[in-house]
Amino acid sequence: MPIFVTFNIYLFYGLVFFSIGCAVVFRNFRYSQLKVAPTLWALAIFGFSHAFHEWSELYVIIFSDNMDPQYQLLTEWLRLAKLFLSYLALMVFAWQILSITTKRIALVGHGIILAILACYFWLVIPNVHDLDINRMGLIEASQYTRVLIGFGSASLAGVGMAVYGNSLRQEQHHYGLYFVISGVGLLIYGVLSGLVATDYHHSVPVLRTLAGGLILVALFKALKVFDLEKEQATAAKLKRALEADKYKAIGRLAMGVAHEINNPLASSTLALDLWQRKNPQHFAFEDDYLNRARLGIERASSISKELLNYARPASGKRSDFAIADILNSAVKLLAHRCKQNVIELNCGAYIHLYGEKVKLEELIINLLCNAIDASQSGQKIVVDVSEGDTTVTIMVTDFGCGMDREALARATELFYSSKPVGKGTGLGLAICEQITSLHHGKMNIVSELGKGTTVELVFYREHK
Repeated sequence: MPIFVTFNIYLFYGLVFFSIGCAVVFRNFRYSQLKVAPTLWALAIFGFSHAFHEWSELYVIIFSDNMDPQYQLLTEWLRLAKLFLSYLALMVFAWQILSITTKRIALVGHGIILAILACYFWLVIPNVHDLDINRMGLIEASQYTRVLIGFGSASLAGVGMAVYGNSLRQEQHHYGLYFVISGVGLLIYGVLSGLVATDYHHSVPVLRTLAGGLILVALFKALKVFDLEKEQATAAKLKRALEADKYKAIGRLAMGVAHEINNPLASSTLALDLWQRKNPQHFAFEDDYLNRARLGIERASSISKELLNYARPASGKRSDFAIADILNSAVKLLAHRCKQNVIELNCGAYIHLYGEKVKLEELIINLLCNAIDASQSGQKIVVDVSEGDTTVTIMVTDFGCGMDREALARATELFYSSKPVGKGTGLGLAICEQITSLHHGKMNIVSELGKGTTVELVFYREHK
């Protein structure tokens, strides 16, 4: 083959794999939720190292005839080392990508990788002394490297990528197809690079380049999901900021309304007192009406105060308070929604927690609202509070509709809601998780479709 053609083939060959490394490196994975994100660094190392290997092979091909014989053995050693290290990076990627598939596939794949490495070292290490003096031994070791490490790692990485992409497709993610195509490209490249010798036919390097190109194009398309993910995260933050502004406005309005309600309530109480003073001798049945009026006024006043406490912005100051107080406050505030359900509070008056009282009341209100929405009329909602030596646990349990696996997996995702349009913002559980984290706690959700949901909040005791 003319040297000009060889030069261009190997130039593009290395460029394809260098581009694969760049396609991975220049993506922002910091905020990604995809399982594949932490594995791609190994694929990037493979791309860069394999590109370096192919470009150095080009140098050897061009200048092999003019190379000093005393450096030929060293050159062969370096070629073997570069080839092994580049495929080893691909094998690391294969190990990691298999780890995010099903347990069975991961177990089988990891076992095959360990078997390949054991077989490779069993074949190569006993002959290391012969490799120092025998160029044919180095060529044989290179063949072992290509067949076992190269074909094995590329095939397993391809299978892992294809399985992961197929799982994304089953979740209705269109970009899963590109991960599958990347996996197919790795399989093809594994066959051409590991099982087909370079000198078998002059078209072999061209076919390897085309297989690398297929991997590059499919991977580039697949990795666009990270840009999309970043855009969605930015949009979610903006939407959340707008929602927060709206809720602040609603809070200010609620505070104003609560203040305005308190004035006529106070006037009504004063009017009742004055009437009783002017009519000390009234009929007994009138006392019943007066007591009902006073009870209604006190009830409205109590709700007004609870609304003021809830709407008041959090100061950021923490204090020690009884959990029973915030549970009772939350139930009072939601009294109009709790009429059709039975709220059972199991909390000792001695259980205290150190934190932001307003924020934790908001947390309980959100959880109770979700439980009420998920429950049918007459169903019980149970709140259990217990304490250990270093923890306080709050469990909110309903026996309503529950969630399936998909809804449970996305329960705390921003703006995800299984409620009908207009009935929920999808912020409730996300805010609950945020408030729990703010207090150095953990939130666990257990749910089964048709059997109900339990939200467990575990707070670690924090001292003043």
